[in-house]
Amino acid sequence: MAIIVSAAALGRRSHFNVATDLERLLFALMGLTIIVLWVATLVIALLLLRERLREPAEAWALRLGALIALAGLALGGLMLTPTPEQASGEISGALGAHSVGVPDGGPGMPLTGWSTVGGDLRIPHFVGMHALQLLPLLVPCLRLAARRLPRLRDTGVRLRLTLVVAGGYSGVVLLVTWQALRGQSLVRPDTLTLTAWTTLAAVALAATALALRPMPRGRTATPEAVR
Repeated sequence: MAIIVSAAALGRRSHFNVATDLERLLFALMGLTIIVLWVATLVIALLLLRERLREPAEAWALRLGALIALAGLALGGLMLTPTPEQASGEISGALGAHSVGVPDGGPGMPLTGWSTVGGDLRIPHFVGMHALQLLPLLVPCLRLAARRLPRLRDTGVRLRLTLVVAGGYSGVVLLVTWQALRGQSLVRPDTLTLTAWTTLAAVALAATALALRPMPRGRTATPEAVR
């Protein structure tokens, strides 16, 4: 954060900037910091796999959130691939880019700045790593909803819904990664991409309906069986 804010204050790029020896060193330092954070997150994810929590849904929301976040963090490495212009020497002082098919710095979406004319690898990076916050928030939301929806008072139902959401979230990460690598803007999907999104939504809805169905008598999962 100190490097990013300092570079912005000086009107310089923090990411992909290797124009000077100092900026090359700072960019390498950022990369090293990211590796340390990734390994730390991996250790936490492994510890969570062994941790016994009060509710299975809460346990798996934390575990799967951490694992998806690891994948999202790793997707940031795709941005370090030199562009054809950088590889040929046409563009110097930069290594990597977040846009695919178009130069960095073009038209972008409000607030996020994600490209509206080409692929943008920041999208899968962002969506993936924030599973670490979003999935664990699902469980308290289900508990609140259970006050009005008695079906959600069943811990088994909450667990199954958590697994469905985690699976759907993973599908979203895969789809936005695929879309970005094809040089396609998030807001300009083609027919193939729309078909993929529709299929994912249909599968998620069907899985949700199945998750809400009561399990046959005698097959109800106990918390100990799923921890």
